[in-house]
Amino acid sequence: MMTPAPVPSLLVLGGSTDQLFMLKTAREMGLRTACLDGNARAPGLGAANLAAAIDFSDLDAVFAWIDTQREAGEALQGVATMGSDVPHLVAAIAARYGWNGPSAETGRLATDKLAMKECFAAQGVAVPRYGAVNDGADVRRLWKAWNCRQVVIKPTDRAGSRGVRVLSRDDQVDDAVAHARGQGRSGALLLEEFIDGPQISTETIVWRGRAVTPGFADRLYEGMESFHPQIMENGGWLPSRFAGTPVRADVEALVESTARALGIDSGVGKGDVVVCPRRGPLMIEMAARLSGGDFSAGLVPLGTGVNYVRAVIDIAMGREPDWAALQPARDITVANRYFFPPAGHLEAVDVPPDFRARAGVVKLELSYGPGDTIPVIRSHGERAGVMVLTGPDRASVQALIDEGYARVRFRIDGQWRTGEPGPAR
Repeated sequence: MMTPAPVPSLLVLGGSTDQLFMLKTAREMGLRTACLDGNARAPGLGAANLAAAIDFSDLDAVFAWIDTQREAGEALQGVATMGSDVPHLVAAIAARYGWNGPSAETGRLATDKLAMKECFAAQGVAVPRYGAVNDGADVRRLWKAWNCRQVVIKPTDRAGSRGVRVLSRDDQVDDAVAHARGQGRSGALLLEEFIDGPQISTETIVWRGRAVTPGFADRLYEGMESFHPQIMENGGWLPSRFAGTPVRADVEALVESTARALGIDSGVGKGDVVVCPRRGPLMIEMAARLSGGDFSAGLVPLGTGVNYVRAVIDIAMGREPDWAALQPARDITVANRYFFPPAGHLEAVDVPPDFRARAGVVKLELSYGPGDTIPVIRSHGERAGVMVLTGPDRASVQALIDEGYARVRFRIDGQWRTGEPGPAR
């Protein structure tokens, strides 16, 4: 009697809440799952068939663990991640074992924002004006040459808005340079022209050069003035304001050509696009990975019925994705919003049960609990929670958003506060 072939396994880098949807989807696809995370308490370690508390940036340790599992008969056949900005690590692991994954060059470009911009400009991808800067004098020189109202400074090697500031006045320059350098790893800095226009989040699936963009949503920045000069996003809307318009087609063409420019032959590209009123869609940046948070795990599946994380897993396992399953099956309004309470000692949280149980409230999760200290929120990783809401139209979903901000409260240093961004929190 023949011994049945072992069930193929997918290795997921990271075991935080960002990776849980990928682990769940892989199980639903009939795969075994393996998970690595340096945090022994990461929830994904308990959600996988195989797991180890290994810092996956330690490639020697990762290789030794994979080799041990393969020698024991585990059919590890692919590697992927969600949310973790580590395409260079995915590339190194895939290359060692002959699995499908990004190239080393794609991994390098996707984690160096200056090299990425230079690659885009060389290949004709439309981008805002940009340049490397070392100090305040460099910032002032480029700002004057561009003759624009605002500029953005950021570290070249961080994600999640860390170290990013928009500058409107000369007296902001030196502090912003120091802040960006302090938040980066290498100290290298990038200056960009600030484009005042609507922004779009996209995710593009590519298989052997063929591309489709099932992830497409408006990014929300309105009401976030209290964080300036820090740039903070507060979720998004789906369907986009550009649904069914020529602008959407232009954005899709831009991000799909950008993915190819980045060298993504088979994989995923997470794009950030701004629509300039004069120059049309411009590429801010692209990550060679799936987004974290609720974009690919919540907004798109809820709004369109498309779970393209399945396609990313198929590609990681060396299989062509199901193109028909990447076409939208419905059109429902969905939004996500984040909680930004003031800093301080969190004594209690009030989440009304009737609001949490409302049909349109799909998700309401908080990142801090009583006894925690809430920091001054300066990046996406420090937000205090999220709500994901659905409804028949934007007006009904906006009403739920307003109610959530009004009724979910945080008792901080003796005062009840809301998580709504703004000066009156």
